[in-house]
Amino acid sequence: MTRRPRSLLILGIALAGALAVLRAAEPSRVSPVAIPVNRVDALVPGLMAKHQVPGVAIVAIADRQIAWERYYGIRTAGQPAPVDASTRFEAASMTKPLAAHVALKLFEEGRLDLDRPLRAYLEKPYLAGAPRHLKITARMVLNHTTGFPNWRPGGWLKGGPVSVSSEPGTKVSYSGEAFTYLQHVLEKITGEPFERTVERRLFAPLGMAHSSLTWTDAVAKAAAAGHNAEGQVPASRELFQRANSAYSLYCAPRDYVRFLLELMQTDRSAPHSLSADTLGQMLTRATRVDGTPPPARQGGPAPGPAYYGLGWAIEKSADGDRIRHGGSNGTGFRCYCEWYPTRGTGLLIMTNAVGGAALWRELIAQIGEP
Repeated sequence: MTRRPRSLLILGIALAGALAVLRAAEPSRVSPVAIPVNRVDALVPGLMAKHQVPGVAIVAIADRQIAWERYYGIRTAGQPAPVDASTRFEAASMTKPLAAHVALKLFEEGRLDLDRPLRAYLEKPYLAGAPRHLKITARMVLNHTTGFPNWRPGGWLKGGPVSVSSEPGTKVSYSGEAFTYLQHVLEKITGEPFERTVERRLFAPLGMAHSSLTWTDAVAKAAAAGHNAEGQVPASRELFQRANSAYSLYCAPRDYVRFLLELMQTDRSAPHSLSADTLGQMLTRATRVDGTPPPARQGGPAPGPAYYGLGWAIEKSADGDRIRHGGSNGTGFRCYCEWYPTRGTGLLIMTNAVGGAALWRELIAQIGEP
């Protein structure tokens, strides 16, 4: 692989960072937020250079609305197009909460039973020669207790065998493969491709006009490229031609925040909204990361380990539960979001490089909670 001179790459990132404030989008209404935006502006360019990340987008939420947005750097190393509000990132595993939302709407409509084995919805078993998987339910998929690995050897498109390592419902095992299984069931129930269901039930009503579950011409025109640990574009990139409920979302940062804001709304009466009851189920701690049920507690929440609800990871904090999800695709994208239902605050960070995970962790450690 031919590598660009490191000095040129660092210079490009530094210049892009220096121009970031000039390209910062100003929302129509600005609210106060605990995150100090000036501190973010001071930190991010240096972290981009340190971790070899060409482009970063950050959106902060306060009072259940966008408080401010910042866009730094460039979409593709060696090219001038800047990261801005229209840039399409791969949200990666942050696709899963959208799938959870769709599943829970079908549950509300009486079309999906969260505790009925998924096998009952299909004409034939999802897997051959894996009797344990016949017990898997939608709830187990959403709280990551199916016993599936993250992916079968070679990935879901290879069609190879999948092991079920533990009795379904007994142990946490984070799995994209399980969401793919659930996607088959959702498509059977709705009678349409998963991407069409998401477009009708989320993208259209929420105004997510810059989102797609597959690679399209519109995505290509505004897409960021993924970058490796050296901040370079790999020789080849997988383009997602088939929608996958576990990882294939391409979206502009503001679009993903629209989804977060929908979950944070106090008015749950819109046809596309989850009811307060269902949203409560989604955001209830179900299983601890180590697989054991959460302990009963007296009084208010306190710092503690992460749990899974339905489609989200949940952490206790002094200010209420912190709801979060990360995204990491092999194409070179690292993204993260967290939000507080009771406080109405949140944060989204999208990056176009492998080093983006270290960047967002270090940034959050330095600026604190939203």
